[in-house]
Amino acid sequence: MENVKREWFDNAFWHDIDRKNKAQAILRIIDENGRKITQELTVNKIDYEGNENPDFIELLDQVGEEKITKNTLARKEQKDREKNIEIEKQKAKEQARELERLFDAKIKTLEIDQIKTSQNRDLKSKLRRAKNNIELQVYAQLIVMEELGYAVKKSD
Repeated sequence: MENVKREWFDNAFWHDIDRKNKAQAILRIIDENGRKITQELTVNKIDYEGNENPDFIELLDQVGEEKITKNTLARKEQKDREKNIEIEKQKAKEQARELERLFDAKIKTLEIDQIKTSQNRDLKSKLRRAKNNIELQVYAQLIVMEELGYAVKKSD
């Protein structure tokens, strides 16, 4: 294996940017027949026997500590952006689910006999425009109480 060429991709990053003793990197090996083998590796500074890892030294020689640090910081920023986007997507999904639940509750509330037959357009309109379940329940309760004679309709 004399004519084997080893190339480290320049997108390596540190596992721990403060310690800089372990990097994630991609190595391409080109053998004497021109075949390319690409591997993603976790490269430790010290090998299992306590010696300096030649792969780690080679990685630093080809890519450089500064470039690996720069990649690590850029990767962290990208991961933070992706996390924030995912949080926003989850918030939007939850808001959509909440609106759907409110809509379903309004439909069910409007099917209650006392509410369905009520002539109080003002309260029914407020019920339809309710922005949350509590507001919906308050207007529904006022309509039902009025229809059952427990409350007196407000005179205009």
